[in-house]
Amino acid sequence: MLSAEDRITKARAKIMRDERFTAISPILMVGSWQVVDDIPTAATNGRDVFYGRAFVNQCDDKLLRFVVLHEYFHVMLMHMTTWAKLDKDDAQLSNIAKDMVINNMLKAMDPGGQFITIWENAYCDPQYDGLDTGEVYRRLKQQAQSKPQSGGGGSGNGPKGQQFDQHQPAAGDGDGDGDEGGPAPLTQAEAEEVAKAVDNALRQGALIAGKTGAGMSRDIEALLEPVVPWQDVLRDWLTNTAKGGDLSTWARPARRWLGQDLYLPSRYTEAVDRIVIGIDTSGSIDDEQLRRALSEAASACEAVCPQMVDVIYWDWAVAAHESYEGERVQDIVKATKPKGGGGTDVRALFNFIDQRGLNPNAVIVFTDGYTPWPADLKHPTLWCISTKGLRAPVGETLYVPA
Repeated sequence: MLSAEDRITKARAKIMRDERFTAISPILMVGSWQVVDDIPTAATNGRDVFYGRAFVNQCDDKLLRFVVLHEYFHVMLMHMTTWAKLDKDDAQLSNIAKDMVINNMLKAMDPGGQFITIWENAYCDPQYDGLDTGEVYRRLKQQAQSKPQSGGGGSGNGPKGQQFDQHQPAAGDGDGDGDEGGPAPLTQAEAEEVAKAVDNALRQGALIAGKTGAGMSRDIEALLEPVVPWQDVLRDWLTNTAKGGDLSTWARPARRWLGQDLYLPSRYTEAVDRIVIGIDTSGSIDDEQLRRALSEAASACEAVCPQMVDVIYWDWAVAAHESYEGERVQDIVKATKPKGGGGTDVRALFNFIDQRGLNPNAVIVFTDGYTPWPADLKHPTLWCISTKGLRAPVGETLYVPA
């Protein structure tokens, strides 16, 4: 009879040889794994994986392959760091959302169940297919809040299923104590190293899949999309959205040439009257992020030379409204005085815009994205969201790393 360690080794080898999982096979080499006696089922900290000996011995080969894949999908998707804020908000619901995403992906990769057996009590629901963890969490949260709670955890009316593994958040992202018997939480430095290792593993897997002719899941392909500097995307979006007829003026000389003693007219866009910059001050953006966001937004605004820029700080309501006209746009970063720090509801921002009759050519919103969304938008809107994988249901979304 094979030992639990031998069975895990066999399962890993089978996975690496199966063409459906060729592209993710290098992920299994990230971190370490071991079988222990004090884990009920399985656990991961986003890098290392632990398996409970008794649980492994109860699994048949197909179920054991599912368990191995499930744990390493947590590693591949960097669940323990990417969605740390969800863990703080509601750890139980966050874990359900993570498991739902993984189990739906695995079911899609082996629809006939020929290679793996999804655990019978696993969270797996086709209505969440194709959604990221943040969106699944948001929908589950809405469902839980719309029904009377049956008690405990804030998710008593959640989907049917059970969580069979332990998710250990990175140190400082959860309570920091760790699950008894589980892997130690990762430090911030370790989490950054894991992110690099995962990216390298995925790119290596893509090369292997390409050479062998094996397919690659679209969800996994999305993890390899090239990263474009968000500052460039912001500037391009604003230029294309709030553009009008270009004119020149000697009243505002082109600053880029002044250092060379050249006094040339600046270009401006006649049609751009007003741009709104909305800043989430609910506690999700720190001072450095705020300074950087405002600096880049103000720089982007200069490219289209608006007559007016409104900086609006909001949390559950509008906390402050500042207006900068003409050349004062250059002084936003130095002159602004952020306010706020309560709950989060971006609808307050758009209600304020309508009530004041601002009628902007474009709206730029900086937020972590954990907010009720407006049903529709009256003005072109770019959401600069600091939570990777989270997208706004209306307008356009730009990921801005925290």
